[in-house]
Amino acid sequence: MVNDQTPPPDNALRFADPLPQDFETALAELETLAGRMNDGDLGLDESIALYQRGVALAQVCQQRLAAVEQQVQVLQGQLLQPFDDAAARDAT
Repeated sequence: MVNDQTPPPDNALRFADPLPQDFETALAELETLAGRMNDGDLGLDESIALYQRGVALAQVCQQRLAAVEQQVQVLQGQLLQPFDDAAARDAT
């Protein structure tokens, strides 16, 4: 029988913690979760909680990557403008 009063291990992540909003922190936590899940010594409830947290962290990473991709596209659009001969003549 599982004891619902058992405190979480000291090294357990606090799942009520807010999600990190920067890519690097979210990815690092996601990697930590994946490592813990791969160890195979978690109970079912903790595995589900880790999985849910991992999905949320993956969403943070995807959102940040999408935002950066948009920024890169804007920058590329600005840099890849057709060369204006008149502006080049004025500069010389």
